[in-house]
Amino acid sequence: MDEKGYTFTPLVFLLIIPVVIVAASYSDISNEINMISQIAIGGDVTYSTANNIITTIEKSAKDSGRNAAYNATRIVIDNEAKMMTDPFFNKTPPNDSRTYIKARIVDGLNINTIETCKKLEAETGRQIFINNIPINNFTTSIFSINDIEINQTDPYGFNVKVKQGIPIMVIQKDQNFTGYTPKDIVVYVSIIGLEDPYIWVNTKDRRSTIIDKYPFYTSFDSEYHFDDSFNNTGLFKMWDCLNGTNNTSGIALRPNYFPDARGLTFFDRLENRDNNTSLGPNSAKMSTFVLGNPLSELYFPTTASCVDHEYFKKIPGTSITVNGIIFDDPWPGHTPVYISDTYKGYFKIKSTYP
Repeated sequence: MDEKGYTFTPLVFLLIIPVVIVAASYSDISNEINMISQIAIGGDVTYSTANNIITTIEKSAKDSGRNAAYNATRIVIDNEAKMMTDPFFNKTPPNDSRTYIKARIVDGLNINTIETCKKLEAETGRQIFINNIPINNFTTSIFSINDIEINQTDPYGFNVKVKQGIPIMVIQKDQNFTGYTPKDIVVYVSIIGLEDPYIWVNTKDRRSTIIDKYPFYTSFDSEYHFDDSFNNTGLFKMWDCLNGTNNTSGIALRPNYFPDARGLTFFDRLENRDNNTSLGPNSAKMSTFVLGNPLSELYFPTTASCVDHEYFKKIPGTSITVNGIIFDDPWPGHTPVYISDTYKGYFKIKSTYP
């Protein structure tokens, strides 16, 4: 539509072009055609600029979410490490990890979006407003923490949602685009490959574990398949899970994490909760194994279950024998794998294999 209110459909262009060919000497008609072309090209640039802003918000939310998750794990671990060397250090862990991560996401979202929009303004000659705030050299914040929602529905990541309805305006002389962020600016942030502060804080030797997915769990039937191999004569997949075979870190002795409705979410682990104080939901909870009985001196003579949240609560477990030999974990020293009766039933494993 031009400034007179006409809508230029493809048919209109077909009608105009022959007139120009026949009456090319009429300057008014030629000027009108030039104006139509400029409007079409200008509208293209304005609309694509608005589209680029939406894409920037989406990418920035994803990148900032991953960075925020990493920083949250580091602040827990680094604060705990500082306390080991400085008894007067005032530890300030993120007691509300969701709020901490949301705040870091907003920081990254503001920085990345503003910088990108400044470049778009310089390249296109348009003026950009987001949340009714102009993008200029003095703008430092266009999003607030209230514009962000995060939720976790599976164990290995969380969703970041940028609130719908945030106004976006791209202005050029005699033309502008006004729109709003759609409801589907939702990005998934993976936590695979991040260090688990829960294990690090609770083991006396500051055990390092990396969050990685146990690959053989099947969600449709909630089967762990720990004893599937060789007609139930061994726990080969369980041993792979304990060892973290082929994990993303490329380092052995980093046990896999598996879905577990009795376990802990990523945010529970950041806040050092237990399964009685977990904020859920169950679909986002996970567990792993603690290798080598690192708290043996404190737990003796208790044989604690090596499922992580059970281990730190000293819940007793019993051993498993395979062909008359006690099943050990891969940690140096080959500590027996103790599993509680609850989890033997949950994993559908037996105490004795032929």
